[in-house]
Amino acid sequence: MLPAWLNAEYIQAHLRSHSKNDQLRVLKLWGKPATGKGENFIGIMTRIYVDYEDGSGVAQHKSYILKQPSPMDAPQARIFFEYDVYTREMDMYEFVLPKMAELLREIGINEKLTADCVAVDREHSILILEDLAPLKYVNADRLRQLDVAHAKLVLELQAKFHAAAVILKERHPELLAKNFSTHFFCREKKGYGEIFSSLFESFMGYVKTQPKLNDRYSGKLQLVLSNLMEYAARTVDVGPEDFQTLVHGDCWTNNIMFQYDDKGCPINVVLIDFQFCTWTSPAADLHYFCSSSLREDAREKETELVQHHYYVMKKILAKFTHKCVLPSLLEYQLQFESRRFMSFVIAITLQPLMLYEGTEDPDFSHLYQDTPKARSFRDSMFASEKVQRMVEKILPVVDAKGLLDPQ
Repeated sequence: MLPAWLNAEYIQAHLRSHSKNDQLRVLKLWGKPATGKGENFIGIMTRIYVDYEDGSGVAQHKSYILKQPSPMDAPQARIFFEYDVYTREMDMYEFVLPKMAELLREIGINEKLTADCVAVDREHSILILEDLAPLKYVNADRLRQLDVAHAKLVLELQAKFHAAAVILKERHPELLAKNFSTHFFCREKKGYGEIFSSLFESFMGYVKTQPKLNDRYSGKLQLVLSNLMEYAARTVDVGPEDFQTLVHGDCWTNNIMFQYDDKGCPINVVLIDFQFCTWTSPAADLHYFCSSSLREDAREKETELVQHHYYVMKKILAKFTHKCVLPSLLEYQLQFESRRFMSFVIAITLQPLMLYEGTEDPDFSHLYQDTPKARSFRDSMFASEKVQRMVEKILPVVDAKGLLDPQ
């Protein structure tokens, strides 16, 4: 289960360094899978259990999360290395996130942004992180999606993240000088272009099975497909007139963990998985989150939710001395709306995957390979009534907004 090099001596050295306790002694170490098949495509997640003494003579037990890259021989490995996701996440945990938390503490914001990092090992490309489960953090149900109460908590956390990144860029620009320019929709990379194009073709395949949708939209969708990644890339393009910050890049239900009170109401939230953090418009995070993770009734309040995010971020930035010019709420909403195409793409490609509950094998390579098994899996993503209702509802809206016309 654990690599041969990850033994008691290895863990002991890192725990001693993290806890600043040279008396700590590891007694026992073992591991179990932290996720099931299909729950984490980008790497291997293992829960490490450690029995140790901290120098007081009292035996203690603690768990940690080990994050490893996908094996080099895995079909998807070439894509993840093309986008340098592992280096990016190590940079986030080692340099960026600790400094962002430090900045927020300056103004009295002490809530966690994410799990504490115990170790960054670049030789083995691994992370050892705090296990959030003992703190009662859990994922919400990805199939039920999130209501307004959950959404507001997430957007408040995003506002802290986005505001802290703006200040970080001014004070420590070197920390964000590299590794944060490559989004899913990067023009210079090819891997995710294969994925989104394949998923879009499966979406079109479903549309063609519905006579009313086929007659009205299939011709337009074919033209969109031929320009899909260019239109998508424009949603993360930024110019001098745009408000810019570091975005999480992959903020959806499974990458968010909540704490709940005794009544089952969410009270705290943290983000996990920082492989796709990108310097761009915060609208990228807002569209991705709203189109992937919200229940229909919450999504109907999207404009108010963007407003909520804006006011929280504005309040945080006001507590810092900075050179950044925050746009007005009107301009912020316009910058958000100008990137509406991202919402459409995420809704009809990734959301069906995120809501998948079928029996086909959810292997990452099935998102892009041109094999009968892969095509069958992608087609099965549109078998859900919930997904079908979403498709029927979103197409008239994006068509009316002009997103299906040449851009």
